[in-house]
Amino acid sequence: MSFDNERLTVRGRLAEKEQEAKRLEMSIYGDVSAVRTMLPPFAKIEEMQPQQAAVQAVELAAKHTDYLGLIGEIAAMKKALGIT
Repeated sequence: MSFDNERLTVRGRLAEKEQEAKRLEMSIYGDVSAVRTMLPPFAKIEEMQPQQAAVQAVELAAKHTDYLGLIGEIAAMKKALGIT
């Protein structure tokens, strides 16, 4: 019975992690879009916003690192549960 409770607990945490990863994924795509908007490919140099793009890119890099960590945790949980 204890093993079943552990599996249920891990499944609950897995669902939470998957939701968190999905939210983070959407935020990352938003950051990518924002950086592209600040640095349009055919804009004049004076129209670009490199300082804001740099700040956004640093945030993007941090979120990307967090996302990769979450993906690793999710994979480990799925492996422990025997989910492919």
